Formats: sequence, structure tokens, C-alpha cells
Amino acid sequence: MSTFAVELDVHRRRIHTTLSGLFDEASIEAWAKEYEAATDRFRGRMHVVLADMRGLKTMRKEVADRFGAAIGYARAHGVVLCAHISDETVQRLQASRVARQNSEGDDVTVDVASLDEAKLVCAEALERIDDARPVSTVRIPA
Repeated sequence: MSTFAVELDVHRRRIHTTLSGLFDEASIEAWAKEYEAATDRFRGRMHVVLADMRGLKTMRKEVADRFGAAIGYARAHGVVLCAHISDETVQRLQASRVARQNSEGDDVTVDVASLDEAKLVCAEALERIDDARPVSTVRIPA
């Protein structure tokens, strides 16, 4: 059983997505379509993503491939920072791996420990968005 939500806040330039449970091909496809539709609402403008993956279980390869493709799609269409919250080490590593595979260099992902920290990281990133420059990361280098 899996659950997900995709919340779009155009004014704040943020997509907040939550995923939990064990996803199969049908459920990840449903999430991906909703996530990609939310991404399309920005029409290529820079925006951030808060990805709350607490409770998400490690995915089978075919499911992880579609998850990664959706991540790659979003990053090719304006995502400049993605704050990841996860409570399972293997799942966090899998999410990082598919992000790297679908986003060259993956300079967008920031791992955070709580929802409050994710909101803070996203808010700080939004202050660095400059629509006059090409789409690129707004992540502060480590």
C-alpha cells in the first residue's frame, strides 16, 4: 500500500510532495503524472521541491526507474533545489542514486532532517532565484 500527495504553490514557487509506503508500477505512474503536471505549471520557471519521503519503502528497479525519470523531468523543467526528508537509510540512498542518474551532477538535492528544516532550506533558496539568469542550482555549496 502506498500513498502520495503533490501540492503546488505557484506563488511560493514550490511543489511539496509526500510519498510513503511501498510503490508498484501503477502507483508510481500515478504519482509521476501528477508530479510532472505540477512541474509543467511553472512553464520552465525556476522553482523548488520539498520531497517528504518519510515512510517510503525501497523500490523495485522498474519502479525506481520511473521515479528517477520523473525527477529528471522536473529538473530539466525548472527545479533548482530539492529538499529531501527521509527516515530510511536504504531508501534515502536509492533516492539519491536515481536523482544522480537522472540529473547530471545532481547539484540540486539537499538532505534535511525535518519538515521545518526543509521549509527553511526551500525559503532560503527562493531568495536566490534570479529569473534573469539561466536555470541552475540555487543550492549553497557545502
